[in-house]
Amino acid sequence: MSAFRIVMKTTRLLCALVLLSGTTVAWADGEITLDNAVQKVEYFTNAQGERESRLVEPAQVVPGDELSYTITFENVSADVVVDAASVVITNPIPPEVIYLEDTAFGAGTTITYSADGGEVFGAPEELTLVDENGDQRIADATEYTHIRWVFEPALDPGQRGSVSFRARLR
Repeated sequence: MSAFRIVMKTTRLLCALVLLSGTTVAWADGEITLDNAVQKVEYFTNAQGERESRLVEPAQVVPGDELSYTITFENVSADVVVDAASVVITNPIPPEVIYLEDTAFGAGTTITYSADGGEVFGAPEELTLVDENGDQRIADATEYTHIRWVFEPALDPGQRGSVSFRARLR
């Protein structure tokens, strides 16, 4: 198995918010690089009076701001195809933010979540927590602690892709 490097892109935000610290990737063979980025979601009204959004480099963020986390990956091996389902990216949701429901995306991936610190992953309807009365309940998206993307297609040499999610700064 070849080693891999994690390439981190930083911005002018606090390091705790910028870097997706704790991002892990598992793979069979080949070399996979990761590039983590955080951008601020800026909303505006276009010339037609419609609300739109764009991603901008965050010069400053305040509680309530929406952030977009993107992990770009690439198979930098010259000749090794990484088999389907052998690339798994697991990313903790930084404690300074709240995950925004239904914003995780990754073409060709199965997305699962954890609400218990990354111990158990599942679909939203499978995640349970115990409430203050000792009763089990379905976890709310705001309680998710991790997101996991499992790739379904093979990753050819030189192939790139990305996964993402959005969160609101506490």
